[in-house]
Amino acid sequence: MSSVRLRHVKCGEEKPGCSQCARSGRKCDGYTDASQNQLHHALVKAAPRQGWSPRPDRNIVLVPGTREERHYVQFFCTQTAHALSGFFPSDFWNQFLPQLSHRNPAVRHAVAAVGALHQCQLQGRLISPSTPRSTENHEFILQQYNKAIRQFLQQMGNPADMKIDMMLIQCVLFICLEMLNGNTKQAMDHVQGGLQILSRQLQDQQIAAQRSFDRDLFQFFYRQNIQLSYFGRRLMPFMDTASKDFPVLPPNENVFFDNIDQARDCLTSLTTRGLSFIRAVQERTWRVPRGQVSEQQLDQQSALLAELKAWFSAFEAMQKKSARTIGILDPRAPLSLLCQYYAAVTWLRSCTFLDERNFDRFYPNFEKIVSAGERVVQASAQDEPNLSTEHFFLDADVLPVLYWAIMHCRHPILRRRALTALENYPAREGLWERRTHVAVARRYIELEETAVAHLPVEQRLVAERNLIYDAAILPEMEAPLNPCPVLFRLKPDGPDAPWDERWENLSW
Repeated sequence: MSSVRLRHVKCGEEKPGCSQCARSGRKCDGYTDASQNQLHHALVKAAPRQGWSPRPDRNIVLVPGTREERHYVQFFCTQTAHALSGFFPSDFWNQFLPQLSHRNPAVRHAVAAVGALHQCQLQGRLISPSTPRSTENHEFILQQYNKAIRQFLQQMGNPADMKIDMMLIQCVLFICLEMLNGNTKQAMDHVQGGLQILSRQLQDQQIAAQRSFDRDLFQFFYRQNIQLSYFGRRLMPFMDTASKDFPVLPPNENVFFDNIDQARDCLTSLTTRGLSFIRAVQERTWRVPRGQVSEQQLDQQSALLAELKAWFSAFEAMQKKSARTIGILDPRAPLSLLCQYYAAVTWLRSCTFLDERNFDRFYPNFEKIVSAGERVVQASAQDEPNLSTEHFFLDADVLPVLYWAIMHCRHPILRRRALTALENYPAREGLWERRTHVAVARRYIELEETAVAHLPVEQRLVAERNLIYDAAILPEMEAPLNPCPVLFRLKPDGPDAPWDERWENLSW
């Protein structure tokens, strides 16, 4: 029995009838004369009214804006959104925000500006104080930024249209712009503004994240709260007002995570509460004369450490499942959580002692941090073979931990491994300008090892009087400075003696 293949004849689209259809004997109605304007009105009339929540859209959408705006909105949707979501892809970045940019003018202009700036970053053409500005591109970015602000202010004039999620979304996009531009102060101001909006809502309404994109949005600000603390601003005390988003882990019961997002959010909660405790203890132990840690604080420390132990047990159990089942799409995601976990445990255990020598007891933890960090760097290099191109991640998951490890790990080989990982990590994370922090970390090691610099590296054990307790980069910078003012703080005459503060200008 022979098979029959049907050959489809393509219409030539000539008016009023095409030659292809005439030869084949088919009736051809030709091409409609309906204009694009009529088509647009027909689509708009037929399209249902859109809500804020993301939904499958089966209607043809004519993307608004100029050709240049559409180009950078598309660039944002296809490349920038993926980069900003980092190791943990989310519905907020990959679905909700791209959809919202097509129907909200304030979001669209901000997205176009972020997309244009991200493209500059990938091409190594980021605006900096030491290089001339690319006039055409800079003017477009600035124009879109100003349009976004004007549209946003107009929307704020109508309380019915300006809900908390829209205010926070616009805030997130402004944060992206300032972080990409290296404007630390402006970025922190936007973060703090968003945190204040969220804090007021949590206090007034006791709201919690019900939808997936709400959760992503709220958790972003919870993580940025930690970053503000690293750069000298006070933590917002969310744990007092948002118990649903900051649960306490029961240490004597089994804890389970269904996916890696749950593990990440829980670790954010623990890190926030742990860092709040560390800052409170440091206010006592770092003053002169030194204050004492209270019994209540010691009990709080034990409780937090028990919660971290419960978190780690649940995390290990979760990792026994398949990566797809628990939502691990990037192998760097669990590695970044391990870095953060071991840093949190080590810092929390050591914070009640002013003596920096106390960190020497935790070399195994530093080994875990550095090993995980090295694997992240290796995976990042494989992800982007062209090492001249630097990634940009909105969240700071790895750089702060490697930098912190270099500050407090005095094992001469181990801390140099951490420095090498920091140098080779092809990424910028949030407010962390890698070249600046590499320069500070290298100088930190040089200062501590001045008296033993003549010895082989493996024998360079730092004397107590040369230990540096802290290195503070000049805060509230409008843009990265080169050279950069840095304050090093020492206690050469012992933990109970006054501070010795030394300013240096470091070049990078």
